[in-house]
Amino acid sequence: MPGGLYVDAGQSLGQVSPVFLGSNWGPWLGVPPTMLEVIPTLGIKIVRFPGGRWGDENTPTESEIDLLMSFCKQWGAEPFINVRLVDSTPAEAAEMVRYINIEKKYNVRFWGIGNEPDLFPTQVAMKRPDYSPEQFASDWRLFAQAMKAVDPSIQLIGPEVSQFISNPTAEYGQKYSDWLVAFLKTNADLVDIVSVHRYPFPKSMLGGAPTKEELRANAAEWDVLLPSLHTIVREQTGKDLPVAVTEFNSSWAENGGGEATTDSHFNGIWFADVMGRMINQDTFMLQQFAITGRYGMMSRSKLHSTGLAYQMFTRFGTERIYASSDQQYVSVYAAKRPDGALTIMIVNLNFEPTTVSLNLDNFDGGQAEVWKLDQEFRGEQDAAVELGATNTLNLSAESVTLYILGAD
Repeated sequence: MPGGLYVDAGQSLGQVSPVFLGSNWGPWLGVPPTMLEVIPTLGIKIVRFPGGRWGDENTPTESEIDLLMSFCKQWGAEPFINVRLVDSTPAEAAEMVRYINIEKKYNVRFWGIGNEPDLFPTQVAMKRPDYSPEQFASDWRLFAQAMKAVDPSIQLIGPEVSQFISNPTAEYGQKYSDWLVAFLKTNADLVDIVSVHRYPFPKSMLGGAPTKEELRANAAEWDVLLPSLHTIVREQTGKDLPVAVTEFNSSWAENGGGEATTDSHFNGIWFADVMGRMINQDTFMLQQFAITGRYGMMSRSKLHSTGLAYQMFTRFGTERIYASSDQQYVSVYAAKRPDGALTIMIVNLNFEPTTVSLNLDNFDGGQAEVWKLDQEFRGEQDAAVELGATNTLNLSAESVTLYILGAD
């Protein structure tokens, strides 16, 4: 295999999940009227509602449910609803399913139960100081059975733990693995999609944001974290269940205005690289946290780079294609679209312009559309280029570049 970047268009790795691109939204998050027409351009296919702790402190009203459905229709997405667990009952959860899917006929497919149960013992508002993984697994099962009795067609997602660490033997990571394992041992027959949350810098967020160097170094963890998650699921259930990361960003805390805060240019470039790695690792859902808010994809008047990265991925294909890189901080991802086009996405996490080689097998060369996300091009189209079997590419610093070959 040649060095540099390599794409074998003849080697298919399977389909990209049709609900991979997702985000979180809830009644506690506003939607700027100026951005209502922009959100549909993000390609969001699944919206987790109500997102965050709000759903375990409040029960959504009928009007809030109706607003969610209206937004999902406008955005071209489908909803994923987390029912309340704290201060609720299986009967109340079943009634939520009945109202939404039977009475209103909204036919919501994806449902979760509770949010980040591993934090219940430490969150005063939850009033659960002695809550254990085993108690949660038992509670979740009772809720799930009641909900499935109303609508057997729904797909259940859990356990929604607040973190997952790729090395579960480490003290910090073991807690989250314990909650996940206890849940899977009890509910392997009921859960359809196994979900975790991931914020790589939870402690540093209390005093600020990660540095660009820390964000850049984090990207590679996903090539270890997701296989580890798949392994635990397989060991505990005997099945290869789909996995989802249903809350994800660099931080769970509101921050902005820095070189690597959630609204920064570099956060979007890092996010794009992680998205590519998640696709390669066969992730069923990625739900960024959140569409709006200070950690969101947009301000009141413009998209942050994370939102622009989502727009870049709307042009990516639906069939994963083999791609590899031996270049530090330069990643390559490839896919085929239904129209036959080959898409090649290159992420440069280097802080300076970088020259790389791209070798392409089993696809005719030709003129390629070029789309860029960097400091100059904000998810915009650049001049077309010719690509052949062997190419030399000049990548701008901190950039995402998408090449589209053979589009009809």
